[in-house]
Amino acid sequence: MQEQYLYFLGFLFIAVVFISQAFLLPTAGKKAKHSVISKRLKESQDSLDPQNRSLLNEQYLKSLSPLDRKLVSISSFSVMKKNLELAGLNWSLSQTVMTTLLVEVCVLLLLMFFGVSFVIAFAVSLLVWLFLYVFIQKKIAARLAKFEEQFPEALDIMKRMLLAGNPITQAFNEVGNELEAPIGSEFKNTFNLLNYGYDIRLAIMQMVERNPTVSMFAFSSAVLLQKETGGNLTENLDKVSQVLRARFKLSRKIKTLSAESKMSAWILMLVPFVMFGVLSLISPDFVEPLFNDPRGIKMALLGLVGMILGALWIKKIINFEV
Repeated sequence: MQEQYLYFLGFLFIAVVFISQAFLLPTAGKKAKHSVISKRLKESQDSLDPQNRSLLNEQYLKSLSPLDRKLVSISSFSVMKKNLELAGLNWSLSQTVMTTLLVEVCVLLLLMFFGVSFVIAFAVSLLVWLFLYVFIQKKIAARLAKFEEQFPEALDIMKRMLLAGNPITQAFNEVGNELEAPIGSEFKNTFNLLNYGYDIRLAIMQMVERNPTVSMFAFSSAVLLQKETGGNLTENLDKVSQVLRARFKLSRKIKTLSAESKMSAWILMLVPFVMFGVLSLISPDFVEPLFNDPRGIKMALLGLVGMILGALWIKKIINFEV
């Protein structure tokens, strides 16, 4: 019976983690990876001269501790550090890794103390890294969603500052003073970089690195285009603000209309586990063959695969790129 509940809890964990990642991340908080604006900005970043790119890298490395500098040379740890920054967590990379390893070892020793075999205990202890990843992804989604929600207001402040005859650097400062984090701190940091003599393209691209959203890509493209070709920046920012407000309104509407489908996905994927729990209490002998018979284990695995495929299909139907 204990083995049955281990299988049950394992399947339940996989199902809950999967559907939470598939359906609960907000649309406005997604990182923009494949948009046309992203590709254009990448081309503009590649056009920077080596000296500016070296300056950008040196500025980033100076903010890290000596141990973190060694860790970010490894690609996987470099990605983790970027995700911590995207999530707005002021955690040292070395401290995060050491703390996670310590928790993993504690879980491993605790399970082995209760008689669990080393292989199973080690596999379960690795879930600590999965929990850390899920937590960071949730924080990233929440931070970027709030960033995009604040962005139209930030553009309106910049537009008013430019209409009053102030330079764009002062407009960055005003946004940093008027709005709260995360967008206020980002604009204030960019203002400080501009005051230190950074080129505006370099400062904005560094800002995009920390906030890779569609709104930030659109804003950076408008500013960089005006910097290279001229034109009315105030008018461009006004148009970007209108587009972003319409986009945010549409994403909210899509999220509302798709709420019923998301709830259906939750119900369809959790009902089998609820039924298993009820049947285990009412008639344990009825569900025993599901785990004691090899055919029952195959049926359970096929059912789990079917639920995942169903969740992917629902996600494909209700998710739209706005």
